[in-house]
Amino acid sequence: QPFVIMPSRQNAMDSLMQVKERAVESIPTIAFVSGGPFLGKSRLINEVAGKATGFRILKSFRTSLDSFTSFFPLRQIVSAAMIMCAKEVEGGDDIGNEIAAANYLVDQNIFNKTDRVNIGSIVPTVADAQLLSLLSGLNPKARTRSIVDSLMKILKLLQPLIIILEGDGDIDPSSWSLLAELMQRASAECPQIMLIVSSRDSPTITSAASNLRRNAIQVKLTPFEKYETEQYLRVLLGVKDRSITIDQRLLDVVHDRANGCPLFIECVARWALEKDMIEFVEGSKKMSLKMLDERSDDVTAAIPRELSNILLAPFNKLSPPLWDVLKITSCIGYSFDADLYSTLNQVVDFMPKIRELSAKYDCFEQTGSHFRWKQQAVYEAVKSLLMVNQRQKIHKLIVRAFEQSKINQIDDIKGGDVRRLLGRHCALAEDWAGAFEQYLRAGDRANAMFNFNEASKMYEEAIDFQAKMSEQPPLRSRMIPTINLGTCLRELARYKEAESVLTRCLNEAQGEFSDIALDEELYVRALTALAALYQAQSKYDA
Repeated sequence: QPFVIMPSRQNAMDSLMQVKERAVESIPTIAFVSGGPFLGKSRLINEVAGKATGFRILKSFRTSLDSFTSFFPLRQIVSAAMIMCAKEVEGGDDIGNEIAAANYLVDQNIFNKTDRVNIGSIVPTVADAQLLSLLSGLNPKARTRSIVDSLMKILKLLQPLIIILEGDGDIDPSSWSLLAELMQRASAECPQIMLIVSSRDSPTITSAASNLRRNAIQVKLTPFEKYETEQYLRVLLGVKDRSITIDQRLLDVVHDRANGCPLFIECVARWALEKDMIEFVEGSKKMSLKMLDERSDDVTAAIPRELSNILLAPFNKLSPPLWDVLKITSCIGYSFDADLYSTLNQVVDFMPKIRELSAKYDCFEQTGSHFRWKQQAVYEAVKSLLMVNQRQKIHKLIVRAFEQSKINQIDDIKGGDVRRLLGRHCALAEDWAGAFEQYLRAGDRANAMFNFNEASKMYEEAIDFQAKMSEQPPLRSRMIPTINLGTCLRELARYKEAESVLTRCLNEAQGEFSDIALDEELYVRALTALAALYQAQSKYDA
């Protein structure tokens, strides 16, 4: 449907257009757009982007599953920026992916090898572990500044620029720190830039990035009032003649079922039109509900109260195998990587059926190997159909498919994502030992790539799931993720937390001295980690 400015949306639109005008005047500004699901955040932002003539648009989408991955909201942004910048340079027209773009930018002396390492922190495909090892021991703040140094080299060539971070998941601390550094330096280095962050709730910003909130324009969307629902209905029904009104019963039932959400108003109106339930009454000059059942006095009863029935009506004739794939996809999440979940092909012919659902029913949209549900409301409606035990069975099926696919042979770049996602599926299948193992290995990989923020989160997850195991694991299994977590926290200069973790680990080990005698090497490793912590802390305090 075309974008329609309602009175409650006009102020939001004006605020974002002011942010755009500030960017035109070389005043970099950030805007936070918040509001409940399906209130039109994306549509509003896209409308502003469409009116920003001359601006380049960089956009990414995140879900709650992505909050574990450092810099994930910026991965798509930076990849697209490199490709766009390479194409701007003479001879870069054939650049098709971020690896080719990074190579070309180095060849053209826009990037140097240090820049490639920095960009590799965000986009893992452009730098290997050997290059990333150069980041070892670098203070987190210094690392953030160095990454922004590299980003500025391409962003300043693309301005005027709009960066849009959409999604319903939290943004990881590393990304917040980078965004704060970027906006702080933008006035001098890349002034024609505006940043839009959308989320369902007001974003949780780390203390290191508190300056972003102080300087941000806040835009909050709320559900339509009933008079706005009436205005929107007139547009949807094509009523332009002001002498024609909307019958009160029609307005009441649409507003009640849709809860003031524009998307649901569209769904209810479309469903009723397809069922031939709305008619124009010439005598009263009203758009009214048509009485379908003469035995009932309540004409509104024919419209389902459960919106999922309306949202899923187009799929009523789906074959059982396609329905199974739709349900499996709802358990995977709102978006997924086809390369990773092709492991399900042998079990349910997964990807061929995903492409069939995309072609015939317009369920998904594709960008490269990534697929995303076309409508989040449909995704949540399908998910709501599943009982807890059904979801658990699906996650067990996914875990078995991964285990049978020889995941050790998956390339290193996506290996960490595989472990993290498989850990989540194990946890939702209540396979606590499997979840512990996969999160531990995801942490080890992130640690090896010097991504200490992500590694620390993976180790914390491993420790949590270890506690849920029915049989207490041996001391060695308990100490390894704890020592690794303490080491990562030390690298992040979170010294008090690191000291607490390592001290607790040693105290537990001393309480089980008989086991220590069998693994003295690990005990020494814990002591060494604590000693390294104190040494790093003394340098920091000095």
